[in-house]
Amino acid sequence: MNAITMEVAASKARLAPDICVYHSFEPVEREWSMLEAGRHVSLHHSLAWCRAWAKNMNPELAIVVGRVRGRTVFILPLEILSTDLGRIARFIGARHSNLNTGLFNESFALSLSAADLKAIFAAIRRQLAGRADLIQFTNMPQSWRGVSVPWLLAGAIENQNKAYQLPIRATMDKTLEQVHAKRKRKLYRRSIRQFEEAGGYEHIVAQTPEEKDALLSLFFRQKAERLQAMHLPNPFRDEATRSFFRDAALSAQEAPNVALSLHALRLNDEKRTIAAIAGLSRKGDHIICQFGSVESDSVRGASPGEFLFYLMIEQACESRVALFDFGIGYQLYKKNWCPVETQHYDVLVPVSLRGRVGAFAISAATRLKAAIKRNRPLYALIQKLRADKQSSPAPSSETD
Repeated sequence: MNAITMEVAASKARLAPDICVYHSFEPVEREWSMLEAGRHVSLHHSLAWCRAWAKNMNPELAIVVGRVRGRTVFILPLEILSTDLGRIARFIGARHSNLNTGLFNESFALSLSAADLKAIFAAIRRQLAGRADLIQFTNMPQSWRGVSVPWLLAGAIENQNKAYQLPIRATMDKTLEQVHAKRKRKLYRRSIRQFEEAGGYEHIVAQTPEEKDALLSLFFRQKAERLQAMHLPNPFRDEATRSFFRDAALSAQEAPNVALSLHALRLNDEKRTIAAIAGLSRKGDHIICQFGSVESDSVRGASPGEFLFYLMIEQACESRVALFDFGIGYQLYKKNWCPVETQHYDVLVPVSLRGRVGAFAISAATRLKAAIKRNRPLYALIQKLRADKQSSPAPSSETD
């Protein structure tokens, strides 16, 4: 065996991890904490975020861990859900996740080939046989923070949604140069005049548990009213989801990381009106907006949500942030703020025969959704029908 052959053989041996599946967080907490520190790992896969979700949703966990010679090289934090298409293993909290990557060691991922990943997924399928019919990874970028996401080597389909990001520069002026600076400054000056005429304003960030709970409760009301008026479905309607976000807001993480911070635009009028609310998460130099709401007609003709984004981005410029992420899904305000659009992808790995049928159905549905979203009038009609179905007493399904 020559030197080159020996090197290839050694590489293959190194890239054949032992696969274990755990049903709780405790056995892998230390390894998890080490891997989640990677800049390329989604903040949605932090222990704090996943624990908050599991506590409130009580899912069947399947935490897939890959180790090479005793060293953990990846963790796939999955939950198994029963659906009309079978039992699907997907990322924890994927329903409310803007970005999924899994947790992985960068050097290990760089060494992976499609054949290596095929062998890894074959081992995972054996571990999940009898428990899941299909493995479904959604909302994954091709690369994140300069590192390729390895799971896409298994064969990916385009997700119907993109994500939208604003790179943060050294100053607000330099940041605005990327996004219609003249128009943004004009709107900002007009908003200041409008809010000062209404008595003034404050940009507040909830600090105490009581303040966080109060802002979240108000957000849920504002969002429900807004979505109902627009005939759109409400993803925050069930109490388990609301409790999850409360726990995320209260979870402790080492600064500057924060699972969920609550920002608000408060008017200095008699009612101390909260005109707009936003929930932000931060990991290192990456901020992502999880949600936002506005109080209808708090100041007639003003745009409190747009103004709050301006204030939060201005604060981000002063806080050593590199990327302000508006999350997944098209909205006009995101398009107006963001010069960067990131295509997301899904990976489907059947475990059983039923899973093969499910993968075909999901793939077809994803392509259909993408076509519908390109047709704005048709998409609006579908959303209205979904909202009307939500308001009926019939229980909602896990699948669209």
